[in-house]
Amino acid sequence: MAQDDGIVVRAHDISYVRHTYRSFEFASFEVRAGEVLALLSSTHEAARDALLAVAGLVRPTSGSLEVLGAALPARGGLHAPGAVSAQVGLGVFERVAPVEEGLTVEELAAQEARLHRADPDVLPLLAAVGAATHAGDPVRRLGPEPRARLSAALALAAGVRLALIDLTDPFVNGLSAESSRALMADLRRYAAEHGVAVIVATGEASCARAADAACALDFDAAEELAAGGATEPAGQADGAAGTTDTPDGMVA
Repeated sequence: MAQDDGIVVRAHDISYVRHTYRSFEFASFEVRAGEVLALLSSTHEAARDALLAVAGLVRPTSGSLEVLGAALPARGGLHAPGAVSAQVGLGVFERVAPVEEGLTVEELAAQEARLHRADPDVLPLLAAVGAATHAGDPVRRLGPEPRARLSAALALAAGVRLALIDLTDPFVNGLSAESSRALMADLRRYAAEHGVAVIVATGEASCARAADAACALDFDAAEELAAGGATEPAGQADGAAGTTDTPDGMVA
């Protein structure tokens, strides 16, 4: 169960460092039901690993992480895909949650819904995330923005309580800042209407500022957030990362 205060994910000083590989360090953030949190990173690896840690597929090497009321152990290493909670939805993740590029947007979303015994009528969801106009298109023909919206639809298709979307994944290479902000606006509306918590990893500071709150995973990302006029961090972590509340209504 999630906490009474509505917090779905609470991370405190989590790090993922293995031997000479340093992904993210001392990241602290929270996301509540009905909100969208952006994780801003200057590298794809840190963004991906932070989301996979929340999904339970990567164990942080230090710090504490609580997801849907359950504390995840920090021992380091990787988990099998079966470790993902049925209440957590994943967008497209290279080598972890890939898609068949010959299938259409609607087929993939319906397939994901059926896998989790959710309603296979996904057209309302596709419309909500701006992917309905591409419902009949095979993935291989999609540009960066429709791919990003498909990733969002797949994360939400199972009627989950927590959706994880990686806009730094190679699947959405070429996604513009304007397109990422527009998607963020749609995700905020969807999250608020359906009470789902959404975490979006991005390398685009203006996209992060368009979320309900943002957390920088490294110093470069923190400087980008500060340069854009974001408010003072709430619970700034020692090291690189801290959470920042973003202005309401900041859309494309």
